[in-house]
Amino acid sequence: MTLLSAGQLMQYGEKQALEAVFRKTQSPAVGATYMALSTTGVGALQSTELTMAGATINEYATASGYARQSYGPSLGTSASPSVIYNSAQLTWGPFTSAPGTCQWGICCDAASGTSANCIAAFLLASSRTPAIGDSLQAAAGTGSAGVGFLCQV
Repeated sequence: MTLLSAGQLMQYGEKQALEAVFRKTQSPAVGATYMALSTTGVGALQSTELTMAGATINEYATASGYARQSYGPSLGTSASPSVIYNSAQLTWGPFTSAPGTCQWGICCDAASGTSANCIAAFLLASSRTPAIGDSLQAAAGTGSAGVGFLCQV
C-alpha cells in the first residue's frame, strides 16, 4: 500500500509517463482531463488507486450539486522539474447540499463515472468545507503537477 502525503502521479499516470518517455508505447491520445474533489484524509489516499472506483478516493457526491471540472492543463514547462498546471479557473458548485470537507483534487480522464483512470492527486493547500450555496474555485495556474505539487482552492 502506497499512501500519498503531498500529492503525486497516481500509478496509472506513472506507468503512462514512463512508457512514453522510454518509447515502449505510444502516449495516450490527446484528450480531455477532469479535476475531481475528494474528502479522503491527508495520508490516507493510496497512489495505487487505478480508477475513481478506488476505496480511498471518496469523491464528492453528484447529489450535492458537484460535478468534475475540465482541467485544461498547460503544456509542460521547460524546467527541472517540469510542471503542468490548469490554464483556466476551475469552479465547482454552487452546492445544493453540504458535500463535506475537501482535501484533494484528483485528475482523471472522464467527466463522470467510476471507471475514469486516476492520473494525479493534488493536495489542497488548505482543506475546504463548502456550505449549501457555496462554490469552490481554483485560480488558473494553481493545480500544478510536478514533484510535491499542491492545488490552491
